[in-house]
Amino acid sequence: MDDNKKLLEQFEPKESTTLPTKRQVFAARFTPCGKYVISGGFDALIHRWDVSSEEIKELPPLEGHSGWAQAIAFHPTEQKLFSADSWGQLRCWSYAEEKPKLVWKVEQAHDGWIREVTVSCDGRLLATCGRDQKVCVWSASDGRRRHELTGHGEDVLRVQFHPQKMKIISGDLKGIVKVWEVVYGKPMQEFDATELSTNHRLQDVGGVRSMAFGLDGKSLFCGGTRPKNGGNVQGVPLVIEFDFATGKRNRTIELGATSDVYVNDIQMHPAGFLMATTSGNPGTGKLLFQQIEADKPFYTNTKLANCHAVSLHPDGKRLAVTTTMRGSNGNGRRLDKDGNYIGNTSPIYVFDFPSSSDEASGEESNAGKTSG
Repeated sequence: MDDNKKLLEQFEPKESTTLPTKRQVFAARFTPCGKYVISGGFDALIHRWDVSSEEIKELPPLEGHSGWAQAIAFHPTEQKLFSADSWGQLRCWSYAEEKPKLVWKVEQAHDGWIREVTVSCDGRLLATCGRDQKVCVWSASDGRRRHELTGHGEDVLRVQFHPQKMKIISGDLKGIVKVWEVVYGKPMQEFDATELSTNHRLQDVGGVRSMAFGLDGKSLFCGGTRPKNGGNVQGVPLVIEFDFATGKRNRTIELGATSDVYVNDIQMHPAGFLMATTSGNPGTGKLLFQQIEADKPFYTNTKLANCHAVSLHPDGKRLAVTTTMRGSNGNGRRLDKDGNYIGNTSPIYVFDFPSSSDEASGEESNAGKTSG
């Protein structure tokens, strides 16, 4: 039996439940305590579900954002949620209370759309990035601005803290990846992921749409598309692996055909394989698991529409995938029996891993050997 068949036996997930939504939401994430799934929405609300028992309970949403609440992140040890919206507001909440309290807020953290918020591994700092071409560093305890990092010259789409080092990594619309020193906010090095971007008929297409580190922190994975054109974008979903120490490219991983387009999210499974979601057109979406050095995924789910995000439960036994409802074009063509326009929603699918994967995920295997 080859490695892919063995891995499929150990890690093929089975759909267990669906969290319905009334509106579209962005990336749904398990909290570090594992009790909740939380997501920001197009309706400026922060949506919450208690998934700690068989009877899943939707909790009252958190109100206060002004625009699309796209970006969320969690404190690693305290029950705090950080959220940001398309109007540039950044908020900190105590999310686990019956009536969650707002800890602090920054009304104009960025000039416009905040694309992502991330938390340092020690929980002391936040980093945000946005359409204003900036990366900002904040105190997690009180929202005080520490640094404003400039130099991209483009919409900054993704930002991450290195899991072990005091460094921030940011990726922009043109595929430029910058590494910043955290303490003084100084630029250190730059990676070339411009293969993920193009300019077609005056339209900038692509960019760094997802980022993740290998388990040992020595490899950086940048996801997006190898764009073919603008407009109704077509392109091969692509992940580029860099050696973090040198900035050199180790390999590129293609995760579909031209119509599959974007790698929207990447996470590393503790067993060492890549988990990714892709979203293409019309309405295509995939959830894929692939060993880093393999030629093809060992698991592919094509039954989901427009997969936006993947989140692994802290216990490693469950997976949540954010999608959009199948058959929705978003252009008014689909009506109900009374002639009313059917708005789009974002079903969140929850999958369970086989029980045998619990032990396997903690063992060193070929799947866990990342380069670098």
